[in-house]
Amino acid sequence: MQDLRKHGITLLAAAVLVAGAIWWIDAASTRMLETHYTAPVPALTLVPDPGEVGNGARLVHVSGCSACHGADLTGGVTFRGIFGTRLVAPNLTRVLRHQSDEQIAAAIRYGVKPDGTSIIDMPSDLFVAFSDSDLAAMIAYLRSLPEKPDATEKTRWKLGGRAMLMLGWLPRAAANVDRHARGPEQTPAAPFLRGQYIAHSQCAQCHGADLSGNTAEASPDLRFSIQHYTPAAFAHFFRTGEGQIGHGTKTMTKMIHTRFRYLTDADVHGIYRYLNTPLPKG
Repeated sequence: MQDLRKHGITLLAAAVLVAGAIWWIDAASTRMLETHYTAPVPALTLVPDPGEVGNGARLVHVSGCSACHGADLTGGVTFRGIFGTRLVAPNLTRVLRHQSDEQIAAAIRYGVKPDGTSIIDMPSDLFVAFSDSDLAAMIAYLRSLPEKPDATEKTRWKLGGRAMLMLGWLPRAAANVDRHARGPEQTPAAPFLRGQYIAHSQCAQCHGADLSGNTAEASPDLRFSIQHYTPAAFAHFFRTGEGQIGHGTKTMTKMIHTRFRYLTDADVHGIYRYLNTPLPKG
């Protein structure tokens, strides 16, 4: 009888600990989700020009917005947890109609929603480098889209997802942005500077901030890889996805077919020029 009582006390203590852990995860993750951030003002210095809709569509493709928000930008599930968490990138054809240009720019660039909370798992740490002219063109395009119904249900947080949020596996975009990395007002035109701009606002997503590669992404050091390409071969790669033997990857080929085929010839030339120019030592 005494052993049974001890066993019962042990089970009760374990249940209390589990319940306490669940309460703590719920409370702490709620505080994280409700933390407010302030985007720098102004978030955008240029007024979106309807004449830039075509260029904005191209830039939205290059930036891979459809990978999360769906092929027609009506929303998409970006994460689905085994315990019921569902993270959804919203329907841009609907939600942006109720936001100002500044609010849209703040969301893209700084990961800050109109209510001040953070967007979850959005690469604003890269998008912060977008120029005002590129952002304005993208906004002009997004505003031109006809409103369509949501393609998915809303985000739903459950215990597993909340735990992943606390572990940093579902990062808060607004908490990870270097606000000093804000892009220029105009997209650079000079080849080297244009290539630098595109490499650090696009390529760094897989290849790392210094473009030296990422083991987890199986992405190579770009400054090493570029040595195997002539300008013509590099341009061919970005138009067809056919890399040099031993240096092309299935992932990059897919990225080219879905995103980077929308880069202009000047963009591709600029990337080559930047990657093929030795960085100053020290």
